[in-house]
Amino acid sequence: MRWRAWLISGAAASGAAAGCSVSPDTASDTPAAPLTCASDADCRNGYCLTPFGVCSQMGGELTQLLFEVTPPASDPVYGGARFLTVVDLGAAERGGVPDRGIEPGWIELNVRPRVLVSGSVAAAPDQSACLSSARSTLPVTLTFTPRERLFGLPVPSYDLATSLSETTGEYSFHGSLPPGNYDVYMRPDTALLDESCVAIPQIFHDRQIGNTFPLLEQPTPASLLLTFQGQDSHEGWLVDMVHPVTGEVISNRVRLGATSRDPISNAVQAKLYYSHEDADFIANGNELVRLTPPAGTPAGTVLLQRSGLELGTSGEALIGDVFQFGNPVNFQSWVWKQRAFDVPVPATLSFAARDLDAVAAGVFTSFERSATVDERGQVQLSLLPGRYRVRATPPGVEIPDLGLLAGSESNVTVWPNDMGGVIVQGGHVIEVPAALTLAGRVVSDAGAVPLAGLEVRATASNSIEDSCSAASGDAQATSCDRTRPVLRKALARDPFVPRTRNALSQSDGGFVIGGLDCGQCEPGAGGRFDLSVRPTEDMRLPWLVRRGLNLFGAVTMPVPLRIPQPVAHAIRLTYGDPTLAPGADPSAGGVVPGLAGALVRVYALIDETSHVIEDATVAPCVTTSLTSGQHCVQSVLQVAELRSGNDGEFLLLLPPNVD
Repeated sequence: MRWRAWLISGAAASGAAAGCSVSPDTASDTPAAPLTCASDADCRNGYCLTPFGVCSQMGGELTQLLFEVTPPASDPVYGGARFLTVVDLGAAERGGVPDRGIEPGWIELNVRPRVLVSGSVAAAPDQSACLSSARSTLPVTLTFTPRERLFGLPVPSYDLATSLSETTGEYSFHGSLPPGNYDVYMRPDTALLDESCVAIPQIFHDRQIGNTFPLLEQPTPASLLLTFQGQDSHEGWLVDMVHPVTGEVISNRVRLGATSRDPISNAVQAKLYYSHEDADFIANGNELVRLTPPAGTPAGTVLLQRSGLELGTSGEALIGDVFQFGNPVNFQSWVWKQRAFDVPVPATLSFAARDLDAVAAGVFTSFERSATVDERGQVQLSLLPGRYRVRATPPGVEIPDLGLLAGSESNVTVWPNDMGGVIVQGGHVIEVPAALTLAGRVVSDAGAVPLAGLEVRATASNSIEDSCSAASGDAQATSCDRTRPVLRKALARDPFVPRTRNALSQSDGGFVIGGLDCGQCEPGAGGRFDLSVRPTEDMRLPWLVRRGLNLFGAVTMPVPLRIPQPVAHAIRLTYGDPTLAPGADPSAGGVVPGLAGALVRVYALIDETSHVIEDATVAPCVTTSLTSGQHCVQSVLQVAELRSGNDGEFLLLLPPNVD
């Protein structure tokens, strides 16, 4: 049964779960299925995985998995990095690797050593102002980010900076990276370049780090001449261009002022040179021109889509007076516990404008401010007239006389200040609700035997899933819009992300998770959680994962969570390059079994329709649309976590499915 749209509200007596039927929990005298075995006859269902003596189901839906391996930090070759690889369990398990002693039925998870990376960034042919007479390369810093970030995985990035070689007279970078595919963000070191040099940041998408690394070349940039209408309201504003998905700067930066005024037309102008070689995410023209106010100016940041500016002549745009935001207001509000008059709570409040009164229609503007509740229970800050989303974040621990409070969000309106001067708007009360509580029981799949000592964790559902939706027509089955994140955040439309909470099951299998954030704290609009039950490795039980719980109020789950019999896999973690001679030192390229003490996290791959991927389609979703029948990886869901033993071997226990 699908739990993707779980909406639960009320206390235990209601026992309701919207969108799914609930079968009563039937007690059974049948003992739990044995987890240890010597032969298949010892297993009620499935077979015995003899290397580890554990009963396994015949198969499940989790066949394409992303493994994240973090070796011990002390390892001289592998420490200090995380290695990511997608494995087809079915194909890997059938084959084995006989020449390295890995029998059929075992899976080899090979961690290749870091790859030495070196190279340089060549200037474009028309960038002569960036170079000396004998130099053809640019001083830059490169940030390498694994492509797995597109799945919503918090992967680390690696920075490499160029240095000037006394021998060659060129700038080059040197380092080592885990093998894989990366997005490379290049930022020129302007301090080492002449002011007339037009070298701009550049994103190089999907570059493979393997045996070789290609030369990066700064392509000839495109240009956009911006002409601003109005008088002096633009003075000191900073103009640049950003990527609409990642938010990275992809152009030079221009400060508006006297030096940016054209001496002939007397118009204020800014010429942006920007990177337009982007194969991912966006169509040509979706780049965002960003106007950032000077420090201390009561104004928002303006974001304008390039395609909406170049309506007349390509490469030129006329911008009206987008620098008016109205007079600020001194906004004051009490912050009290919900339904408790005059009971102040400690919290941090963030205000994000959804729309501002003085901003012209169709102009996207970001304006955010934050404040901390003082000892009297009040916040005071200067805001522009408009409508705001307010997020309150109380401490994550129990507060004396207040209990556990929830992170939540609400709305306020700041009225126009037509008089000018200092106007105070007070009389507001922002209520912070009590935190949600989720209670339930954990039992074995057979016999409903209570299971104690299992961690039950509630984490925020992956918000990336919200970016895909069904599309009409036969040509496009799904629309995967990754062009919205920067604008969604700018317009305060980004999803609420509740904090992670956990608990341990007790002797009767019961658990209570307190302190859950509720977001809007309304039915259907509460915080969305993924619930995972995580037995310890010695229990020899798989995780149980439920997705998309939408909680409201104090909740007791109507039926126990049943830990199923696992789908078990025997895995041997090796390291080194399997294409070279076995038995050699890994730093020299050979393969050595037994990468001990490595932390291994395992993730299921989720497609754009929120279903588990069961075939070999592992490319991330980067296009704006998919034709009928096509699928791509939109996010990941963690389904296991363990450590390799001293011999590099470990037992992977997977749930047969995730709901």
